[in-house]
Amino acid sequence: MAERQDFDAGEFADDLAVMTDEELFALMQTLEHKSEDIAVEARDTSDVFAKIALVETAIEDRFPGQLLAPFKEWQQRRSTV
Repeated sequence: MAERQDFDAGEFADDLAVMTDEELFALMQTLEHKSEDIAVEARDTSDVFAKIALVETAIEDRFPGQLLAPFKEWQQRRSTV
């Protein structure tokens, strides 16, 4: 799962800034699932973990002092629906 060749962190961060909270949380969930499928030896060539870090930062910027609590709450709400 080597995706790094097309990954532009600045452009990705700009894209995150215009996403709704719902879109941001859905992206985080998708990236978490993708990260589970990456073999240990392929982790250095995947951009998934860099994207996760950027999404975490975007969530924390939107919800200061709450870390990833809003994302975790969103996950719980979705699992009970």
